[in-house]
Amino acid sequence: MRSHLVVFLAALMSLALTGTAQAQVPRVAIEGGTVVGVQTGEVASFKGIPFAAPPVRELRWRSPQPVAPWSGELLADRFLPMCLQPLRARNSVFYFGEEPSSEDCLYLNVWSTAKAGDRRPVMVFVYGGGWTIGSASLPLYGGEALAQKGAVVVSFNYRVGALGFLAHPELTAEGNGASGNYGLMDMVAALKWVKANIERFGGDPAKVTLYGQSAGSVAIALLQASPQAKGLFHRAVGQSGGYNISGPLPSLADAEKAGVAAAAKLKAPSLAALRNLGGDAIMNGDNNLRPIIDGAVLPQQPAKVFAAGGQMAMPILVGSNADEGTAYPVAMSAAAFAADAEKRYGADAPRVLALYPAATDAEARAASYALMRDRTFAAPMRRWASEQSAVAPVFVYHFSRVHPFVDGLGYAQQNPATGMGAYHGAEMAYAYGTLDVLNRFAKNPRLERGGSSLRRCNDLLLGQFRPHRQSQRRGP
Repeated sequence: MRSHLVVFLAALMSLALTGTAQAQVPRVAIEGGTVVGVQTGEVASFKGIPFAAPPVRELRWRSPQPVAPWSGELLADRFLPMCLQPLRARNSVFYFGEEPSSEDCLYLNVWSTAKAGDRRPVMVFVYGGGWTIGSASLPLYGGEALAQKGAVVVSFNYRVGALGFLAHPELTAEGNGASGNYGLMDMVAALKWVKANIERFGGDPAKVTLYGQSAGSVAIALLQASPQAKGLFHRAVGQSGGYNISGPLPSLADAEKAGVAAAAKLKAPSLAALRNLGGDAIMNGDNNLRPIIDGAVLPQQPAKVFAAGGQMAMPILVGSNADEGTAYPVAMSAAAFAADAEKRYGADAPRVLALYPAATDAEARAASYALMRDRTFAAPMRRWASEQSAVAPVFVYHFSRVHPFVDGLGYAQQNPATGMGAYHGAEMAYAYGTLDVLNRFAKNPRLERGGSSLRRCNDLLLGQFRPHRQSQRRGP
């Protein structure tokens, strides 16, 4: 009897170590091969899945190329490097830890709680960073919480800075008349991957919401005006970034001139010489580049597309924060504020100064924060909402929750931190369910735990309720 019991217990042990354990290891067959993820509670995560070939050497400054299929199983259990870029300052409110970087960076991540046969809504995230920094692996953007709400969540890397947006006459010749928008091309490639593969993770490729913040939000508006992205997403959420955030986009001709100047600074007389330079050297040229009107990804100014109602007709949720300007340099005196208004607005400067009074230095600082908020963030979002309402339902939010910073905390942008208010990006941890990340680098908890001011927005994305009001006004 005892020997039978020992055999039975041994069999149970074997089952626990083999069959049961294997059943908890998520495996998905996708284009290219099989990926093996990690199961954490209800959430299966797959990190570091390639969606394009490494854009290095001859593939630097080329459109994303197909992934080479792999044999066996690809272990997708960790984030892979962010695209090459400068590092964030450690005393910045936007700092969330160090991350490795590389030119070999075109990878994406998936979080899902879906079961076999599910077709759940898909949410694809586009990070911000002013086109020069940013990564899908930033802890703030983790997809676990949204996946637990019922979405299949995807984040991906795209090339930034000079490696993502350099135009050059030789690149234009190589690219059949277009160059410069490689970062946007990466976004299109990631969305094509989602369309081809997401059903295998339990997602519905016909219900893709593209969501992003700052430059990521701008990118979404640009993609709405791009013929190359048509049909790849069906709803959008834009947070603090519209297509006109920095005015009209440069033309291809102007961008080529900037590219030639950047190459000259690097003493690279040809495209071959540029490709022989290290990526870190490239960033020492003109790394402050952005999307352009290249004739392919963006055939014309997005302002013309939106004004004519030619953008993708899809429901959108857009908005901005109450104190967007506090994270940016400002005029520190009344005289400086008045001089900037004169330079920026010319004959309209008196009207601007009447709207934003700045008789004292303290008033000037507050006025410059408010003007930065309205000019750069709030106005572009209102314009996007107004123009989109001519073709589809529009939902608008305003985020005003102030982080309850602990005493003594300060940042490069504001010291003490209590001066940040509802700053640029303050909504993200609340919206994405990543509040714990905000306390990661503080000796004491940085802010209280609690509910989200944007919980209704999250529910809206997943179709769990209808808002009390939506704008369907026909016309700008």
